Amino acid sequence: MQQTQARCNLIARTSGEHCHDAPQLMLGWRGAMDYEFTRGGGRLVLGQAAILPSGEPHSYLGRQDECEVFVIDLDAADPCLASLERSCALDLRESLFAEPRSLSLPPTLLPMVEFATTQVKAASDDAQIRLVNHQLAMLFVSQFSQLVGDVDLKGMQRQRLSAEALNRFIDQRLASPPDNAELADAMHLGQSQFHLLCQRQFGMSPQQYVMNRRIYWAQHWLRHTPRPIGAIAMDLGFADVSSFSRAFRRRVGHAPSKERGCPVNQR
Repeated sequence: MQQTQARCNLIARTSGEHCHDAPQLMLGWRGAMDYEFTRGGGRLVLGQAAILPSGEPHSYLGRQDECEVFVIDLDAADPCLASLERSCALDLRESLFAEPRSLSLPPTLLPMVEFATTQVKAASDDAQIRLVNHQLAMLFVSQFSQLVGDVDLKGMQRQRLSAEALNRFIDQRLASPPDNAELADAMHLGQSQFHLLCQRQFGMSPQQYVMNRRIYWAQHWLRHTPRPIGAIAMDLGFADVSSFSRAFRRRVGHAPSKERGCPVNQR
């Protein structure tokens, strides 16, 4: 796959179980299709949708001869996706495609599904098909990003992350920094919900928060201990001193060696 694409997939009464190398959005179009994720599942009909991260095993079963699903296949290397992430301050892997989930579409999106399927089937030559399918795919990705954000936000208006608990968990894993799934599990949240809370409460992604915590301990050890920079880099989970130095300089503004000359109260 060379770019993100939309397509219509006739399921009919077939069934199977597989996984995809790239994330997918599945929208009900005609008839009904049952599906199951590793955890959970549902029935895909018009007005219902499912989000599949890459590598997520799932089974499917078409219920009628006319069962057809509208599918968005995403290409992680698509420059338009990267542009969408930059312009909307998104990280699709940490938000929209963090975990499998089922969604109900608002009524306002149903005409868009009908329009999109009509356009996909009406395209004639290969160039037109690629252009139309790509444009439609990007439209649905942006709509789903907004939809998932709205759904998660309504469900957690009163929720807050405990910075103390989060810091304590990260501090226990400094030499092997936790990924987003481990962070979310530790906070008893889904990955997309945890990502949204982290962005809303701290103004940064979970991995940016983890990196800031690692640099906090680097500054502390550099100022208050004689430990070698190489040992500090290793204890903070960096592959080597150069990668540690680059990360430190990006966040602090100077090399780790200069931190030892900073006053204790200097931030």
